[in-house]
Formats: sequence, structure tokens, C-alpha cells
Amino acid sequence: MTNRRTIALALTLVVAGSFAFPSTAASLFAGPTDQIGDEIELAPSSDYAYLDADDELVVDLSPTNPDLDAEGVNADGRTTIQDVFRIRYDGSQYAHVWLTHGSDAVTFAVDGQPIQSEANNVTLAPNESVAVSLTVDTTGRADGFVDDITIHSLVAEPETVAADTGGGNTGGADTADTSETPSIDGFAKRVTAPTEHSRRFVLLSGDPGSTEFNASRLALDPSGALTLDRISTTSENRSYSLTADTSGVGAAESVVVDAGAEPLGAVQMTVDSGTISGATMEFSAAKSFVAEREVEMANLAVYRYADGSLTELDTTATGERDNRLTFEAETPGFSTFVVAVKHPQLALSDADLSATTVAPGERVTVTASVSNNGTLAGNRTLTVRVNDEIAATRTVEVAPGATETVTVPVVRNETGEYTVSVDGVETGSFTVVAEDTPQTATVTETTAPPSTASATDTPVAEPGGFGLESLLGLVGLLAILAMVLVLARRTPGP
Repeated sequence: MTNRRTIALALTLVVAGSFAFPSTAASLFAGPTDQIGDEIELAPSSDYAYLDADDELVVDLSPTNPDLDAEGVNADGRTTIQDVFRIRYDGSQYAHVWLTHGSDAVTFAVDGQPIQSEANNVTLAPNESVAVSLTVDTTGRADGFVDDITIHSLVAEPETVAADTGGGNTGGADTADTSETPSIDGFAKRVTAPTEHSRRFVLLSGDPGSTEFNASRLALDPSGALTLDRISTTSENRSYSLTADTSGVGAAESVVVDAGAEPLGAVQMTVDSGTISGATMEFSAAKSFVAEREVEMANLAVYRYADGSLTELDTTATGERDNRLTFEAETPGFSTFVVAVKHPQLALSDADLSATTVAPGERVTVTASVSNNGTLAGNRTLTVRVNDEIAATRTVEVAPGATETVTVPVVRNETGEYTVSVDGVETGSFTVVAEDTPQTATVTETTAPPSTASATDTPVAEPGGFGLESLLGLVGLLAILAMVLVLARRTPGP
């Protein structure tokens, strides 16, 4: 069902002088309102608007407005008045609201975006309100302004709102759950002008502190499998706005690659008005997206790129929702954020040999260094080959940004030349050679002159004592003598 109502617009041009901008009124929805149908109401929010005797809204920029100290709108110029009146939706579904009139000199807008056609509308969630601004362009004009404006409201189902990502000021991004878009003291927390690559988040006259916005899964990658789902902001301001945009983030992704991580998607967050002291960003990824890339949730990281420097944020896996894995990151401020997966990047950085010539059985030491230029610690197994035959393997663990060195002894007993490689990269070669054979001295015999004693002559032994033969002869002689004596005793005398 479509509701239509007209509101009066009174305009008067002033040829000289300046247009006065009085302070805004404070009653808003606390007092009487202009009720349009059962679910849309209008409330003055400045001295330019008021309710007449029939409680119908009047926007009066003429001298007849008793609250204005001015004679009318500046001639031959462009005048913009922020927050002239506000629109609030009291229904239980969603509503598209827009204004139409017959003049190209008058523009009504919300957050700087015109809301003057069904295609360019503002979408309101239950109990949500928006501030409407007015621009009057009198350049080259003396008349031709409109006397009234028609307010249109069209109730829309959440599915219709979520699917509407066209141009204009449609606020359909904040539509995932009607219970998650409460009013804030009767004022507005909303998402405006969603497109395929952007969302704009606005808080109007809220309470300082924490505010959560639904980003309706803003896609961070071309497939839409990785998305920004929600943002919870902290601010001391009652009103502020920020924009999320996924286009033009290539520079930040390149920095992440240089840091050793693999970018999966990125978003640029810009604070358009007000200040934000901190935020929590919630992301999600389809399970198939994670499985195809063999990503472990513990290795997912969110990096913040600001002022030329890259910082890894505290990132926490928070569970599952709608067959998607969710995780969040806390940030002290807004800039460009890159969701990436951390990998070790291990490379053989150096290798050499301790010697190039050795003897058989002598050891040659192979020294190899492994560097990790990635963002995650990793292990690498090195294979040492000698003449294409595996001689040894070694496994080394390397922390991010570190270098580790391993040594491998190689021994060969056969002579010859041997080529050494580490992980297929030729390191050098060494040669095994036989030991040197000792030289044999040649001795030449010479006869020294008779009158000369040589220090090298063999000493002549002097005879001394009994030899064995002399001793045996003496013993035999004594034996014969003993026998003669025995015989002599036995022989009778004469």
C-alpha cells in the first residue's frame, strides 16, 4: 500500500541581505506530529518547519514564519538548510519514503542524497527516523517555486529491501533482522545508499557510547564468499557517519603481500562526520571458501593499513552462522582493512662447503640457511645430495622474520670430484685426493781411508772370555783326565 500526503512549502526571495539560520528546535517527536497514514509521521526539527492548526507540517522560509528573523531566501544563489524536519516510521516491517514536487529548484535530501523519486528513496526500519535537508537554488530565477510537496511511503518486506542495492538513498542494507534495528531515543541508526561496493552508516542524535550497525554482508571479494557483516562503533558523539567501500583497496593488499600474507579481501572505512574512538568489525566466510583454500581459522588475520604502516589486529574466531564461519577484529580507529591468511614463506637463503679438497675419509661440512619471510612459523626439510645421491636430510623450524642454519657432514673414501646440492640448488663441489707417498732414501756405501776413522764405521768387537767351543773342549779334557785317574787306581802295582 502507498500513502501520499502533501505538505506546504512557503518560499519568498529576498533581493538583498542575508538568509538567517536560527537554532534548531528541540521538541521533535516528543510533541505533536503530522501523522501520514498509520505508520509515517513528520516532526519539525528546526525553526523553518512547524505544525499548523490542523497538525500538518509546514516548511516556511518566508517572512510570515514568526520564528525566522529574515525576509526570505537569498536571490540568485544556492541555500542549503540541514535537518529541516524529520520522518519516522512506526511500522513493523520496512518502508520506502520519498518526496516529489514539480520544481528543479528545490531538493530534499537525506545525508546529502536526494530522496525525490521511488528509485531514490530512503528506507526506514521499524522505529527509525531520518533528518531531511532542503536546498533551494535561486540562480537565474525570480519565481517558479512549488507550493507543496508530496510525501510517499511504500511498505516493503525485508527480503525486498535486502535485494535492493540500486542507486539512490535506499537504506536496505540494515535489514537482516528487524529486532536488531531499534530506535535510539526515537532517533535514527541507519545504513544509507548501499551499493554493490559500499555502505554508509549514520547515527543521528543517539546516545554516546557503543552502537552496532548491520552491514548486510558487504562483499570483500569478487565471489561474495567473504563479507563484512557488522560494525560496532564507540564514540562520544551523538551523531556521526562513516562509509565502508571495497573499491580502490589494491595498495593496501600489496603491502600485505610484501609482509608475507595472502590477501583474501579488503575494505576502506572512512569517517565522514564526527569522531570514532574504536570499533569491532565482524566478518564471515562461507565454509566452502575456507575449505577450498585449506584455510585454518587460527591463521586468518585482519590487518589495518594506516599512514603508510601495517598493523595486525587482534582477531578472534567467534563461531558459525548460516553455514558461515564468523570472526571479528578490534580496531582503535578506521582506515583500510585487509582480511588475509597467514603463511610461512621459507626459502633457502645461503649454502656453502667447508672445504674443496680433502683426503679420503676426511669430512666436508655442508652449511645451509633457511629464512622465513612470512607471517607464520613453519618447518622445512632440507635434502643434501652428493652426485645426485641423497646424503642426508634435516628439518628446521623457522619463526616469522627469522633465519635458521643447519650443518650436514659429508664423507667420501674414494678419490674423485663430488658435486653437492641442497634442495636441488647446486652448492659447490669438493675433490678427494690420495695422500702423498713418503720418499725412500738411497744409501751409498763408501770406504773410508785407512788412516781416517769414520763416525759411521761399525765398531769392532774385542775378544774376551770363553766361547762355547772352548768351554766344551775344556769339559771333555777334564772327563778324559778323570777316566785316566780311575783306571790308574784299578791297575795293580808291580
